[in-house]
Amino acid sequence: MTTSDASAVPLPRRARLAITAACVLALSAVLPRAVAGRGAGALFEGDNAAQGALARAVAADVGRDTGAAAFHTGSTRFDGEWALVTSQMSALGLSQVILAHPAQRARYLPPLRLAVDHILRPQTFAFATQAWGASPLDHLDDERGHAYLGYVALALGALRAVDPATARAALHDRIVDSLARRLARSPSGALETYPGESYPCDLAAVVGAIGQHARLTGVDRRALLSRMSAVYRARWIDPATGYLTQTVDPATGAPTSPGRGSGTALSSYFLSFADPALARALGVAVARTGTRTLAGFGGVLEYAPGSSGHGDIDSGPVVLGVSVSATGFALASARQLGDRDRFVALYRTASLFGVPVARGEGRGFVAGGPIGNAILLAMLTARSP
Repeated sequence: MTTSDASAVPLPRRARLAITAACVLALSAVLPRAVAGRGAGALFEGDNAAQGALARAVAADVGRDTGAAAFHTGSTRFDGEWALVTSQMSALGLSQVILAHPAQRARYLPPLRLAVDHILRPQTFAFATQAWGASPLDHLDDERGHAYLGYVALALGALRAVDPATARAALHDRIVDSLARRLARSPSGALETYPGESYPCDLAAVVGAIGQHARLTGVDRRALLSRMSAVYRARWIDPATGYLTQTVDPATGAPTSPGRGSGTALSSYFLSFADPALARALGVAVARTGTRTLAGFGGVLEYAPGSSGHGDIDSGPVVLGVSVSATGFALASARQLGDRDRFVALYRTASLFGVPVARGEGRGFVAGGPIGNAILLAMLTARSP
């Protein structure tokens, strides 16, 4: 049988190769994007099963007790910080899952309590005790420093939000009262994290913890929160880019470094507990100034255009200007702002490089380990303020 259909005429070899190459390129862009983005929509919507899979992996990590000895950054300070943040983010994430799905309270409240217990052990504060020469919980009546206690207070507030009768309530009150008093008496609005070192991102945790405590207890902190909002807007946020400066002079509050994507994105999440408008402003800056997409994958610049620097313990690896930490932290503001497309694009990148795997009934990320699992749970389940 003969036909006049042109499709029956064999294509030249060069044309066949070109078409094959085009198909390979198309699939190389589409397939990884489809695989890496699997489940992103369910997480954006707050699906019980999707959040629960991540929460079970974090609960298992909490049960294995990830302390400072589990990290090997080369610095005892950073090892200690990472252990504290792992427990803090575990507490925040588990609390958010319970608040979204109250029926899961019985399952996730025990590991949430355990995460808070881990934070409050004396060995958790060894890195800070070494820096200050004293344990912070033994010196809450002092007037100086210890801004990292904002991370601790946020974890205590996360527990109190789902367990109002917690035995930790009195300590929560004492820590927040101490931080609020120190902040109110600071002429610059800055507190030291370590002697001579102040970080607006750590202060965002302090401000967030104060606002969170006020909502939970009814204590009126509006004047202090309003003052801190003014300090951030007037002094610590770059008006051109919206990025938040990384460090400030403790005495004067003057910026001493350029803005950073990782600190801006994380501060947006922390401040959502106290000042939704300020948190939104930082989240919008991350979206407009820092977010870049390629073939459906999203990332966040560590340094805004016109600025430059290198990666460090805060940013994680920086590749072509995109920061691992900034990209992960930005998931929170994308969800809080209702930006589904950006959330999915950022999740694809986090998933591709985090290497998600099933872990029993849970789902974790190989590359990040316990700290990565905890951070991503908190960011992916961040609630609208």
